[in-house]
Formats: sequence, C-alpha cells, structure tokens
Amino acid sequence: MTPDRKANPEKMGARNARTTTRLAVSAPAGLAVLLIIGTVAFGHEGLFPRQPDPDADTGARVEATATPKAEEIAQATPKPAATPKADEVARVEATPKPVQAEPTPKPVQAQPERTPKPVPAPQPPTEPTEPTAALTLSVAPSDYPGKLMLSWSAYGGDGFHYYKLVRSHDATATWPASGDDEMIAAIGNPAETAFRDRPECGVTVFYRVFAVRSTDAGYQVLAPSNTVSAVTECPAPPPATVGIGFDAVFADGQVHLAWGACEVEGFNAWKIVRSQTNAEPMYPENDGTVLIAVIGDPNQTSFVDTSVESGQTWFYRVLARADQGGGNFIACQTQAAAVTIP
Repeated sequence: MTPDRKANPEKMGARNARTTTRLAVSAPAGLAVLLIIGTVAFGHEGLFPRQPDPDADTGARVEATATPKAEEIAQATPKPAATPKADEVARVEATPKPVQAEPTPKPVQAQPERTPKPVPAPQPPTEPTEPTAALTLSVAPSDYPGKLMLSWSAYGGDGFHYYKLVRSHDATATWPASGDDEMIAAIGNPAETAFRDRPECGVTVFYRVFAVRSTDAGYQVLAPSNTVSAVTECPAPPPATVGIGFDAVFADGQVHLAWGACEVEGFNAWKIVRSQTNAEPMYPENDGTVLIAVIGDPNQTSFVDTSVESGQTWFYRVLARADQGGGNFIACQTQAAAVTIP
C-alpha cells in the first residue's frame, strides 16, 4: 500500500459509512431488478406462488404443497427390486417345480365278521365199503367146448388164506355170496390163479374173485377183483347114447371088468362106477353110486377092481363121455352088471 494511501481511520470510517449508505440505498433497487427478471423468466406465479384455494379438491391442495427436495425423494422412494437376468428367468420357467404327490391313504381293511362255527349234524352210521379192486380178473373161451377159462393176478399181501371165485347172474357178485351168487371154487394156493368153469349155456354170467382170510368173526376180504361177464353157446342136441357090451366076473379075489369100444368123435374119458345099494349106477353119480376109475385112453377097455370083500354084492357100469358141439354128454354106456363076492 502506497504511503499516500495510508489508512486514515477517520477517512476509512467515513468511506465505510458511505459504502453502507450506498448499499442500503441500492438494495431495494437490486431486489426490484431481480423481481423484474424473475417475472420475465418464470412469470409472476413463479415468484409469487398462488395461495391455495380452500374450496379446491384434495388433489389441488396436494399440488400446492411444497415440493420435497430431490435427495429426500430419493431416500423416500423404495428402490426397485433387481431384475433377474434372462437366462435365470429361462431356467426358472423351464424347470417345473416338483409336485409333491399327496400321500395315498391306506385302504381300510374291513374286519370280517366272526360267525359261529356250524355244529355238524350227526351223521347216520355208514355201511362199510368194499376194498378197492386190487386183483385183475379176465375170462376167455376154454380149449374145452362149453367151458370158460378164468384167470387173475396173484395176491401179494399178507394174511392170505383163499381165493373165492363167485359166479352170478347179475353184475353185483359179492363175497360172502348172496342172492343167486354161487361160489364155484375155493383155492388155497396164492400162486394158483386160473380156473375152468362150465356155466349154463346161452345165459350171460358174471364172475368175480376175492382174496380172503379166515378170522374168528368170519372171512375178511383182503382184495376183490373187477367183474367180468361171458356167455357160452348152447351145443346142438347130443346124439343118442350107444350101448356097448360088458362083462363083469369075479376071479382070484378080484372083479374083472371088460367092455366094447366107443366109436365117437370128441372122446373125453371112460367113467367106471359101482354101488351096493343102487342097481342102476350112473355118472354123474346118482344116489349110492361111487366113481372108482377115470380112464382117458379110448382104446383101454378093461379094468380090475381089487377093493372087494367076501360076501359083498356090487353093481357096476362103464360110460364113455364125449365133448361135441360145445357140450359134454354120454356117448356110450354099458348095462349095469351085478357081481357077488363068494
């Protein structure tokens, strides 16, 4: 600062006072200038805001309210949520959320009603049933005319005593025999399993065999067989019996018999019979007649009876049996001859 301009307090005070006076005088003028400029730039409403109309609606009153500062608006306004990226949105949309299945309720099992057990009605006693067929029986024509050959399987169990062969005129042959059942054979050897039978010709007959054992209470069936049936043809009527010569003499303590030949087809056997009570002995044996010899050779025409005693009288006869046309008949026979033993 130059010396000529050294500060003079008094002059400084006067100068400051003038400055203050000029500012005081010029302040209203400057304010007026600012008002004119603001009026031109913003209009009079920008510098002099309109007083709110008490009769205006609420929206107008809100607009008239002082505008908050920008930083206050920024603080009061909630920030928008972050927008997910496109690939994240795609993944979320593409992946379906797992659906949790509702648990299936367990079926309720109905409890069965308890019913009282039925009391069985008393049953009448049943008849004992026959054992199941265990023997196999078969029948076929025999090599003898008019006869049938029966054969069966052997019984292999324990307790065997007999085979009982039964013939019947109905299909219900039983053992023990009943009705018109007829036992035609009782065989005690378990290995003997065949039998020839001559049934009534022209009639259907039925057969059955039973393996039995004997007990104190009677026979017990061990094994029955099946039932078979057969019928034989009746032969033509036999030819008339031919008489042949006959000699019966006592010599040397014996009775010598001799007779003539029998010319017949189907010769079977010579049958020699005697009797002490019947003057007409016959075969098959009639009352008082005894069969004393059977000779199968048709050419043998003599016989000696050695079973005689002194003082006896015997009646003798010789017959020839033959099978012809399926039947057995007497082809030849002698007259009866009486011999007294001295």
